[in-house]
Amino acid sequence: MKLSELTKIYKYDEISNSFIVKVQLEDYRDAYSEWDFSPFLNRDLDDDLTEYLVECSYEINHKYNMLIEFHILYQQHDHKREERTQIGMVNYFGYQLKKLKNRKVRVLKDTVFFLVVGSVLLLLGGNVDTQFDETMWLRLLSEGFYIGGWVMLWEMFSHWFFDMRKVNSEIKHFKRLQESEITFVYEDQKRT
Repeated sequence: MKLSELTKIYKYDEISNSFIVKVQLEDYRDAYSEWDFSPFLNRDLDDDLTEYLVECSYEINHKYNMLIEFHILYQQHDHKREERTQIGMVNYFGYQLKKLKNRKVRVLKDTVFFLVVGSVLLLLGGNVDTQFDETMWLRLLSEGFYIGGWVMLWEMFSHWFFDMRKVNSEIKHFKRLQESEITFVYEDQKRT
């Protein structure tokens, strides 16, 4: 997205070359999943908040920094809770990065597996053609090996070019979120 379009959606700070992503919360706890009762430092973020932050990261070009600004309603400034929230978010995005890196290793292993199996099937198909007398059953077996080999090679290319690209993109965005600066602004609105 162009700078002019982004500035219509996000506040831009020229000094830090950052776009500010504003998130409004009634309480610090609203940033976390309501189903997760572990301590704040290890809690999962709310799914909607995570999805929103990831989408913002995709929209904002990587040549700009991203600053996450939480607007906390009805709360007094609490430095300890701010610090725990910041650490909790860094831990959460670090955990997501670890999962993505494990997924990347699985994609690489699958790619190698498909390459080996596809190559073996193609070699078997070629050997059946050259080593034995041609009968209908051997011709059928040979064609099956060829088809299976090419399908495996297609899967290898699919994993390498499509799945790996997606995983690398997700890693880039979660790393960006993990490294984003997080600030807090307190709103003096009254409950109605």
